[in-house]
Amino acid sequence: MSEVRPLSADDIGAVTALYYRILRHGKSAPPAALSAYFRAFYLDGPYCDPEIPALVHVANDGRVNGFVGVHAVPYLLGARPIRAAFCGALMSEDHESDPLAGARLLKAFISGPQDISLSETANVISETMWTKLRGRTIPGYSFEWFRIFRPGRFVTALAGEKLSFLKSIAPLARLVDDKLSGSPSLMRFTPAPAPGGLVVEDATFEAFADAIRKLSAEKLARPDWDKGYLDHVLANAVIKPTFGQAHMGLVKTKSGEPIGAFLYHLKPGGIGRVLQVMATPARLGPVLDLMFAHALEMGAAGLRGRSSPELIEAATGRHMVMATVSSTVIHAKDPALAEPFLSGDCMLTGLAGERWNRFFGGDFG
Repeated sequence: MSEVRPLSADDIGAVTALYYRILRHGKSAPPAALSAYFRAFYLDGPYCDPEIPALVHVANDGRVNGFVGVHAVPYLLGARPIRAAFCGALMSEDHESDPLAGARLLKAFISGPQDISLSETANVISETMWTKLRGRTIPGYSFEWFRIFRPGRFVTALAGEKLSFLKSIAPLARLVDDKLSGSPSLMRFTPAPAPGGLVVEDATFEAFADAIRKLSAEKLARPDWDKGYLDHVLANAVIKPTFGQAHMGLVKTKSGEPIGAFLYHLKPGGIGRVLQVMATPARLGPVLDLMFAHALEMGAAGLRGRSSPELIEAATGRHMVMATVSSTVIHAKDPALAEPFLSGDCMLTGLAGERWNRFFGGDFG
């Protein structure tokens, strides 16, 4: 009889092969570095919670034919500690013979001891499963935003992510961009003078971490960064070779007070991936402007990142494009615990979510 049980060390080979085959479309054996990271992240990580494990689905014949990646996040609701857990990769095969494997995995995850269950990578199918289990979609955190700086190079870079031969038309793309230079619009960006005397400084690891602690403290619900958790997250977050070099910046007033912070990854001439952008209340708009200018100077064709309610509000007049790529969903045993997340009074996604780990942007060979 099929069953759902916690991931064990003996399952790593089968789960890595499943992940590599289904989500990375690999045709050969998965690289050893990927298996090592699976073990390090889901079994040996310093913040793994044995009571909230990743789960496997075992078919009738004993084969592992499904997996849901789970990692626990220590959260604070005001001063109250709560247990949160994110559901990452949710996958299963043998759909014809066992069509409910994915649903069983998700139900087992949500039934765990955590107070809050979350995912920021729910596709249409898994989002439907979440809602059937009384989960809810959080619209303000469910958009992918794009800001185009150089349209020719942006289209070439975006297409080149799927069809690498299109990168060869980069010289033509530069010619298109030169012809389209001018005032800001949806299809181009020209930086304006820094508003209100604000300045951008490249941040050290320590200064950036300190700014994240202070800025996230403005939110009712946010990760508990103590006991080394933020250092652990950032150490992984800056290593995304598939996305490019990490750029950490602080936005400060003339007096040196930090009012914003951003972290993005960029390959020269490509589309930068914004992992985190934050600001003090009502200051996100200027922080976005300065992040855009910083990325443009670094050679970006554009930027993309994950939405938040504040960012959607600040996007007005900034020629940002919004699209739904995946949804952010939540399930809470006590509905009152979900309210800060649904209302936007929380730090969610980015460094607080799933995308900081090396499954996103990591190069495992």
